[in-house]
Amino acid sequence: MYANRLVWTLFVVSFLKPIRCSFWNEIPPRCTYDRQEVFSCWNTTFTHPIPLFNDLAYTLQNHHVEIRNSYLQLSLRDLFVQVGTNINNLTLINNTFSSNALQINAIFEGGIFFRVLESLQIHDQLGLQWSQLNGSYFPQLYKLDLSYNRITDEQKLVFDHQFYPRLRYLNLSHNRLKSIKNLLGNSLNDTETLILSHNPLELISSTQLERFQSLRHLDLSFTAMKQLFSLTLLPDLQTFICQDCRHLPTWEYETFFQNCSQTNHQLTIDLTNSNIHSMKLFNPYVKCLKNLILNNQNLVDSITTHDLLFSTDLASIQAKGNYDIDYVHLNVYDHLVSIDFSENIYLNQVILRLSSNYTHLQRLILSHTALNDFSVDFYNTTLKYLHIDYVDMSYSRLETLDFLKYLTFHTLDVSYNLLKIVDIDSIHYRRGMYDLALMNMINMSSNGMEYVKINWENESPHTIDLSNNNLETVELHGQTSYTVLLANNSKLSLSKSTFNVDLPVVQYLDLTSIHLDSFEYLIYLHNLSNIHTLLLDNNRLLEQHRTLNWHVFYPWHQYLTHLSLRNMSLEQIDSGARLNDFYHLLTIDFYLNPLKCDCEFHPFVQWLQVPPPPLLDFYEPLQKLLRINCPVSLFDMQCDDQNSSQGRKLSSIVHSSIFKIFFLLTLFTLIVYTTFKLIDRRMKRVRSRFYQRVYTDGDIITLNERHIIHKTDDD
Repeated sequence: MYANRLVWTLFVVSFLKPIRCSFWNEIPPRCTYDRQEVFSCWNTTFTHPIPLFNDLAYTLQNHHVEIRNSYLQLSLRDLFVQVGTNINNLTLINNTFSSNALQINAIFEGGIFFRVLESLQIHDQLGLQWSQLNGSYFPQLYKLDLSYNRITDEQKLVFDHQFYPRLRYLNLSHNRLKSIKNLLGNSLNDTETLILSHNPLELISSTQLERFQSLRHLDLSFTAMKQLFSLTLLPDLQTFICQDCRHLPTWEYETFFQNCSQTNHQLTIDLTNSNIHSMKLFNPYVKCLKNLILNNQNLVDSITTHDLLFSTDLASIQAKGNYDIDYVHLNVYDHLVSIDFSENIYLNQVILRLSSNYTHLQRLILSHTALNDFSVDFYNTTLKYLHIDYVDMSYSRLETLDFLKYLTFHTLDVSYNLLKIVDIDSIHYRRGMYDLALMNMINMSSNGMEYVKINWENESPHTIDLSNNNLETVELHGQTSYTVLLANNSKLSLSKSTFNVDLPVVQYLDLTSIHLDSFEYLIYLHNLSNIHTLLLDNNRLLEQHRTLNWHVFYPWHQYLTHLSLRNMSLEQIDSGARLNDFYHLLTIDFYLNPLKCDCEFHPFVQWLQVPPPPLLDFYEPLQKLLRINCPVSLFDMQCDDQNSSQGRKLSSIVHSSIFKIFFLLTLFTLIVYTTFKLIDRRMKRVRSRFYQRVYTDGDIITLNERHIIHKTDDD
């Protein structure tokens, strides 16, 4: 009896043990684990602690752990008791707990030793998670995010060196803080980033700020702040963000900046959507500014050269969405790299006045404005050209591009303007300028242009985009343009008077949807001998020119790689197409053409079956592509190749020649034979009349034959 009971007990224990461990023998439902770095669970019920090892099927070490919207029947302390020392990043979002778990957590004190944890993010609308981990040890914790936790002033947050020796980032946004008096602990003195946005804050006293002597980044956006502090209280502050601080009066900013030059501040100020009415507010403190952001303000004054004077340390200025700015006359010093005045719908004039020979702008954005006048004033500098890496003047009202004579760029976007006629006879850059090699692209698309003539005497942009215009005449000259886009210019035709493109190194030419009605006009492209890609899609050929003569592409046979003839109304391909000389050709597109799927395509099928040339510098081999509206059976069609057809033609010519020669010889023989017969018959008739007259005079007989007289003596 005892033996049976023991066996039964062992059976139950052995059965329950797999049930208890089966939760971790496999990854739980709605959990993902890449077995390397990330373990993530959502909508999961936890009943047991997370194990560190489990038969080598699950290992959690130096990982990012994320648990969200789950139900825990045990406290966080119990959940991470075995793995807390090996988690590198931990995220807990909106998890709920059983009442038993909360009671157990209230009984036991102490925390977990998070040995390598560097980042901790806790979002909890009920505020139940942080209270369970508070009191744990975080020797490596650098970033702590406690946003969305409904933290109030009554809840003390203590951050001591004993528990947070390396804490540098503290995010308390989207809580219910009216002040920061509840933030305590000597670790705050080392905190570098403090985010208090989206809190009902009204005031931060100087006593409270004295705890943050190392603070570099402060965010007070979307708060109810009515009073600012002096910048001298935060000697290391570098970034101050106060977006949508509409309750702050203008004079509070003067209090904030007062005596800033004494502390050598170089501030990034973001006052988006605040109550700034004039740029003149910052003129006395311009030497303290590094980056100035004034988006969506109520600026009532335009910017003149008297504003931001001597702003030698200013690196960027951004003022978007200010409806009352009419013009900007901006002083540009050598540290200024970014200018953004986009989305100012009444801005019509921008003048950059250079105040340093070492000016090098990286970004100039003037898009979505009423800009119709842009120029550069070189002022007291010795410069003649200005280089800007990225220039965006799209969606404006420009009518001329005269500034191209002295502006170099990496990318220039003047699309969606009012350009109609662009005539720049000569653009001559000084040779040897390093910036010329960086001119990558000029975008003049979607302007409704009718005429364009630009002559770059030396370096020209690598890509010229003139698509989606109404061009009738194009004249382009340059030495370093590789791509020309002329698509969707329905009035543009290829002729000597309307198309003059002298770009000797161009490789990519897009002539989609222009006025090309015959392949004969491609002769006006033959001077562009380096073309690699030629696009002629959507050009309607005239009915009498719908037969393709492949030899028209021969001038590009050395370099042509891609040819697209899609939707061109092609009806026939001339026989005798030879693709052997097109060594680098990879793509031919005949799609959407009413071509017959017969032996006309045989040369192209043969070309497709020949593998492309190998390239040693590439791991993947090149592939050829032939796009046609034909069934696959075309590739099985039996067609004689071109050589056999030529042999048949030659044989037929030889046979016909032999027959003609034989016939002529026979005819000649008959003629000769007939001639001899006629001569012989004639001779016989002449002999019958040999003696015409006979004279008898005794002993003399005179014979007369054809005027010859013979005289004989009588015996």
